[in-house]
Amino acid sequence: MKTIQNIIIGFGKGGKTLAKFLAQKGEEVLVIEKSNQMYGGTCINIACLPSKRLIIEAGNGVEFC
Repeated sequence: MKTIQNIIIGFGKGGKTLAKFLAQKGEEVLVIEKSNQMYGGTCINIACLPSKRLIIEAGNGVEFC
């Protein structure tokens, strides 16, 4: 059985920053991301940027007053 030093769940801002930091120190890193289409985390792709949230909601048929 192979042992991995570090397992990071999620390739969001925190996950990829930590993965890079550990790899630069020479540590072995495994990153697990459930989405095969979106990386960088929900915040940067959907929710935290108001313009992206408006685009998503408009695509879902939400009307804005």
